[in-house]
This record gives sequence, C-alpha cells and structure tokens, in this order.
Amino acid sequence: MTTAPHHAQFDLHPGSGDPHGGWLPRDGSAGMRTYVERVLGAQRTALAPSVQALATYIEDNEVVRRLANNACAECLAIVDTHAPRIGDVDALLHGFNTILTHAPGFIDGELIGLPFSAFVAGIGRTASGAALFRQPTVNLLMSNILNDWHAFLDSPASNAGFRVDGEQWLSAAAKERYRFSLWGKDAGTPPYWKSWNAFLTRPFEDPAQARPVADPDSNRTIVCPIDGAPVRDDVFRLGSRHCTLADLLATSLPQQQALVDYYRLVDLFEGGRVFQTTLGPYDYQRWWAPVHGQVLFDPFTIPGRFASGVIVIRTADHGHVCCIPLGIDAASSIVFDPAMRRGARVHKGQEMGMFNGGGASFALFFEKVPGKELVFLNADGVRCSQHSLSIGAQIGAWYVRK
Repeated sequence: MTTAPHHAQFDLHPGSGDPHGGWLPRDGSAGMRTYVERVLGAQRTALAPSVQALATYIEDNEVVRRLANNACAECLAIVDTHAPRIGDVDALLHGFNTILTHAPGFIDGELIGLPFSAFVAGIGRTASGAALFRQPTVNLLMSNILNDWHAFLDSPASNAGFRVDGEQWLSAAAKERYRFSLWGKDAGTPPYWKSWNAFLTRPFEDPAQARPVADPDSNRTIVCPIDGAPVRDDVFRLGSRHCTLADLLATSLPQQQALVDYYRLVDLFEGGRVFQTTLGPYDYQRWWAPVHGQVLFDPFTIPGRFASGVIVIRTADHGHVCCIPLGIDAASSIVFDPAMRRGARVHKGQEMGMFNGGGASFALFFEKVPGKELVFLNADGVRCSQHSLSIGAQIGAWYVRK
C-alpha cells in the first residue's frame, strides 16, 4: 500500500495560526484579498489533466463530493475568514486551474509565496475543508497538481513578475525585501531571471563578499549551512512536533534503508548534538558544507510529507556530521550538487545543494566525540541568538573536555 504524500500547502487545521513561515501574509490582508479575487475572477479555460482528474474523483465519490460541497458551504457561513469566499466546487477547481500557470506573486507589498494556500485559506478554517485535503486520494491528486505547478515554475512563462521595472518582484518594496543588488542574474535587463525557480535559487553576485566563510582553514569551528534563524539546539522540531533522527531517516525505499542500516546512522549520532535553522522566502535557498571532510555515501532524498535529503560528512578529528535539508512540502525538491558523491572531499563553505520550490529548515546532527565537547557559539564567543544567521558564519566550536 502506498501512502500519499501530505503537502504543507494543504496542511489546514481549523483555528490554527499561520504555519507558513513568512511565505504568506496574515489572514485578511490586502494582498491576500486581491490575490483570491484575481483567481476567482480569472477567465475560465479547459481544466488541465491533473485538475480534471481531481474533478472526476470528486464527482464520482459521494463522500468526497459531500466534503467538498460542505467545505464551500461552511466557508460561506464563516464571517471571519477575511477572504473572498469560494462559492462552490466548480470555483475551487477552476481556481486550481488558474494557479497552475501563475508563479508566486508580490501583491500590494505582500508576498503570496504559497498560492494554493492563499486560495484555500477560507475553506481551510472549516472542518470539512481540513478533512477534504487529508483524504488520501485527494492528497495524491493534489500532489499531481502541485508537481505540474512546480514544472511550470521552471518554465520561462513563470518569470512574468520580473518583466516590468517598478512592478511585482521589481517593485521598490520587493527589491528591498530580497536585496536585489546582492544576487547574480541571468541577464542585465528585465526579466533578469529565466524562470521563477531560477530567481528562487539565485546565487550571490559575489559569495566571498556577501557571505565570507568563518575560520575557513580550521575544522575546529562549524559554520551555518544556510541563511536563516536558529530554532534551538538539542531538540529537533518538524512542524509543530518534536521528532528524532530516526523519524527523519525513516524511508519507504529499501535501498535507502539499507544505507541507513549499514552505516548504523541512528546509533552513530546517539548522544550527539543537533543544530537546526529555519529559512524564509527571501533567504538564500542554497546550502554550504559546515565542515571539511569526506562524503560518506552518495546523498539521497527521502519521499514523504516534506521533501528531505540526507548527506553525511566524515571529518578527520571531530566525527561525523549528518546534514538534512527539508523543503516546504513534498512537491518541492532537494537538489544535491553533482560533486557530492561518495568519497568526495568537501571543504567548509562549498556548495552542497539547493532547494527547488522553497526550503523550510536545515538540521545538523553531530556525532558524540570522546574527550571533546561541541559548544554552539558564534565567532564572538556568544551563544547563537534567535535572530538571523548568515550562511558561512560560525555557529559552534569543538573544545577538549577537561
């Protein structure tokens, strides 16, 4: 039996707060209202095959059809949704169809980074809406829709928001948010980037100047693998729950499980330390090696609720480091740099890979080393705060245990 992946864009809990980490504005904002109104008012066209498959399933399944109809009815009855209402199932389906050819937008000074979440915000507060998107087959069909959307984000048509200076992603407000001048571009004039994903994974214009690597010749210190904010050390969090390394390494693919078992990865990091950072939509979406070392095995991505990957680096003096990037949903992707192969030598600050479709978090697990202690401190000897960290900045150092 295959379990359908669950998507963060449809992780809808009645009464819950915003779970989207800066990718969407608050409920009822001008940008949210404008966006949903545009989607509902767009000219309707023939449904794409992935949307038609969902339409057919809803029509043919009495229980799912009732959930969908009730979700729309309940949405219309809720006064505090702060968003234009999705009046019926037909409007819901045609909304999905419209979003398939629209990239994340910067509207009324606000980021609409998860368009599907923005569109279904109204029905997300309803019990029927939450149940609808958690229904396994609906979730699988939504997976197909999201995969089609991510394919669109790689196409030239997805850079529409970068074609006119002063508008959308080239507005003064947007440029200030993502610091326009920092980044390398595909062209010197609009649209600057060949696709939405090319913009999302944009490199620095001058990496050495923008993000210098702390203590580049020493492996005693560890650098941050991403731009982001530290969550905390020792306790790993996935969404709203704590989870373990064993949870993260759980995989349905036998060849991946064989690697996990062969290297005894869960046991290897028993008693070690963990450092987790989160990143937002304006952060650098690539990740760098936190230490010097050798890649233990070919890195792999794990299918499941969130896009996730695993790469382990063996160091000469400070044990192993397990690096786990986590995407915003199962339709985003973890892309490892081709140089990251079994036996490859990597240096601190070397690019390891990137998030396509958006990253959510990055976790580092450190092996417990006899006679040594890892302390999470920045270059000034101060414990890392909850404020933003830059990729390449020091986050920790090894000391001899007395």
